[in-house]
Amino acid sequence: MRPYSFARKERLKKASLISGVFDKGVFLKGRSVNIYLLKRDIDLPVNRAAFIIKKNLHNKKLVLRNRFRRLLREAYRKTKHLLPQGYDIVILAKNVKPHTSSVLLEADLANVFKKYVEK
Repeated sequence: MRPYSFARKERLKKASLISGVFDKGVFLKGRSVNIYLLKRDIDLPVNRAAFIIKKNLHNKKLVLRNRFRRLLREAYRKTKHLLPQGYDIVILAKNVKPHTSSVLLEADLANVFKKYVEK
């Protein structure tokens, strides 16, 4: 697998798995994202991630929500190497504006991941 790819097996899709991460995971706070991390019992060679953007964040504009989901996915794809393998991750967009760039989200994710690894 290429180091900066985001394959299907790295996606967290089931609602039960996502709610499990919310219930049992560790909460981390960044400037523009909130992140929940849960160490899996089963040791898989990849991290799995889900991206959530609330409807009320931009007055139910689907185009903006999809844009932010793409930006978050791109930022995660570039910073996922900072975390060790074997985690389920849920990334929530918290404070994103229409002019938010991928570089800002990438820096924010990198800072949060580094804080978690240093603990």
